[in-house]
Amino acid sequence: MTGNRVATIELGGTHVAVAVIDLAARAIVGGTHLTRPLNSGGSADDILDAIAAAARVLGSEHGGRWAVAVPGPFDFAAGIAQYTGVGKFDSLYGIDLRARLADALDAEPSSFTFVNDADAFALGEYAAGAARGLSRFCCVTLGTGVGSGWVVAGERTDGAAPGGEVHLLEFEGQRIEARMSRRAIRAAYSRRTGRSEAVPDVKEIADLARGGDPIARDVLEDAFSFLGRALDGPLARFDADALIIGGTIARSWDLLEPALSSGLRRPGFPVIRAELSDEAPMIGAAYAAHSADAAMLGARGR
Repeated sequence: MTGNRVATIELGGTHVAVAVIDLAARAIVGGTHLTRPLNSGGSADDILDAIAAAARVLGSEHGGRWAVAVPGPFDFAAGIAQYTGVGKFDSLYGIDLRARLADALDAEPSSFTFVNDADAFALGEYAAGAARGLSRFCCVTLGTGVGSGWVVAGERTDGAAPGGEVHLLEFEGQRIEARMSRRAIRAAYSRRTGRSEAVPDVKEIADLARGGDPIARDVLEDAFSFLGRALDGPLARFDADALIIGGTIARSWDLLEPALSSGLRRPGFPVIRAELSDEAPMIGAAYAAHSADAAMLGARGR
């Protein structure tokens, strides 16, 4: 039934992904997941045209409800982009994506729900992944930077970070991403080895660490342990049941989890690898849209 389905759009710095989510199954409807390249440095018209072209592929078998997972800074309630000086989507600054996408897709503006991509990832893990059954948790995604979502009883919250954004926290005199990010790890490896060209990426550094490279192992242990120490206080203040870790760097779980858990200094505290991957923000965005609809109906019924 199309009424039980939500069309989703997920924007990344280099891609746009679309899918139809079956709310009952909390899963992507087979054959609807599509990812296309996206130039986030292009003009506003080019970006919006690319998003709309990908979304049109979904057809109309989704009840006309749209959920959009987007990175911040963004006015999620109004649907207006606020990107400036962040190196991606700057041309969208001040543009009403709700109105523009509704026009391009022949949809009602009110049918669009915008969700922070990190919150959507966390909600996806709550709805269908590693956070099922948890009442209070933080979900951190590690890749180019550090994304985060805080969830209480299936609803996003700011948790114990400014605006819910872990990357805005300062610890030991610096922002978290200064020590724990793809850029920071590669820079640390470059400094320690004196290698300024062809610096390996995090995956390759992890492979070197597994192969016995002491510098690679020290660099990763330093970054992961730092993250654990930085999160220890916020997780305690939030009274979290668990910490969920996702993102590309989580693929090096054998190196990540022991160092991060050691940094947390909380024996027995659950540090859990995310179960979902690319589908997490889509399922989470659809879940958030459905929850918003339910809340609206409840308010009207009072």
